Amino acid sequence: MKTAAKVFIILSMVFGFWVILPLIFGGIALGKLKTATTKSELTTSAVLVLLFCSLLGGIFMLCISEEELAANKQ
Repeated sequence: MKTAAKVFIILSMVFGFWVILPLIFGGIALGKLKTATTKSELTTSAVLVLLFCSLLGGIFMLCISEEELAANKQ
């Protein structure tokens, strides 16, 4: 799910660059995906991505499991 979320966020950043909001919220979300260790850390970013960036990217971010995020702790 994490990879799918990244792909859809990057695609929305590329195709929606002229709106500026996908660039801002997409960059924030990609940074959070790298550093988040719990699901609650991603909730705000996921909702912002859902509203302003990519519908599918936001849904995938909300569906990321704790096990996938556990890899960020290492």
